[in-house]
Amino acid sequence: MGRNAGVTRLLDEDALARSSVVANCMMNRERSLSGSNGHGRELGIDVMAELTTRVGAATPVRWLDVCCGSGRAPAEAAGLLADRSLTGQVEIIGLDLVDHFVSDSFPPSLRLISGSVNRWSPTAVST
Repeated sequence: MGRNAGVTRLLDEDALARSSVVANCMMNRERSLSGSNGHGRELGIDVMAELTTRVGAATPVRWLDVCCGSGRAPAEAAGLLADRSLTGQVEIIGLDLVDHFVSDSFPPSLRLISGSVNRWSPTAVST
């Protein structure tokens, strides 16, 4: 038996981006802000409570949702912030390997970006 026997070889970044894993619904493609597949249940965080609490305490307030899938949760948050007249106080960025986002039209406080977390670097955007 060789030294690498039984070792699983991981996909490189390009192979992963083309794989079925990227489009897997259970891998966050359709994660919503709340509910049975929401951030609260799956990740243990109430994103809206965090954002609204921080708006009064700090500036700027930013949420980076890495592996955001279709961007459903960031889009829902942006909509709720707009309803609460907090759009200009929070910047939301959703980053995912593929650009199968829920819509092409978003408030200025939301940016959905297709790319690899290994290659992406943040840029400051005034809100």
